[in-house]
Amino acid sequence: MTPATYVVPLDSSPFAESAVPVAVALAERDGGGVLLVSASYRGPLEPRTYLDEVAARYPGATIDTMPNVAPLPADAILKVVGEADDRVACMTSHGRGGLRWSMLGSIAEEVVRRTDRPMLLVGRHCRDDFLTRGTHVLACVDAPESAGRIAPVALEWAERLGLRTDVAVVVHPLDVDHVVHPDALVDPIVETFGGAERVHAHLLTSSYAAGALVDLAGDLPAALMAMNCSGRTGLARVALGSVTMAVLHLAACPVLVAHDPL
Repeated sequence: MTPATYVVPLDSSPFAESAVPVAVALAERDGGGVLLVSASYRGPLEPRTYLDEVAARYPGATIDTMPNVAPLPADAILKVVGEADDRVACMTSHGRGGLRWSMLGSIAEEVVRRTDRPMLLVGRHCRDDFLTRGTHVLACVDAPESAGRIAPVALEWAERLGLRTDVAVVVHPLDVDHVVHPDALVDPIVETFGGAERVHAHLLTSSYAAGALVDLAGDLPAALMAMNCSGRTGLARVALGSVTMAVLHLAACPVLVAHDPL
């Protein structure tokens, strides 16, 4: 498996910079590297100097810099990631929906909408020691169909980082059929992940799916959560999906989002 290069877009804000130690930790585990990038619009005033200063905070890490890649942030991220198969975007997002989004949140949204590659999102509560304390990739699914899309991504990253794979599905307490007959939902999902020998399944009953998933991730503990994103636009259904956005807002580890075709 080819080590990854983790592409981190920076705009000189402390929040954006919080993705750098996440990328460095993943690169050290994976044997890969980190590439810090910036766009010319709303980017740092002295981009090369700034990116070099950020890189210098992590002595011993393999970090390259690429300032002023493109005028707009989303274009810069997509351009750099698209230039090599081993590159993975790793960026911050507030994990909030609707009109409360910050600029970074909207950029993450646009990148998700325009890429067909998995990407790593880092929320405000992500811990720096997520990878040293975490032992699992937790794949979050809501049906066998979504399991088929996220399973290969979750299994690949578990192998890449030397982690165990768990899968979780949340059902509402009023979903009587799945509460009474859980195997009808869980068994096909487990088979999609390669059977009980490869994955352990959790069926959670909760009216607040994001909270239940984040609580389970903390209990395992998970070093990475993997979820599908819908790739849709508009206020009725945000591109990351309401559950994914809520998980990102709460999670103590990065969230790996995989593109969910329309």
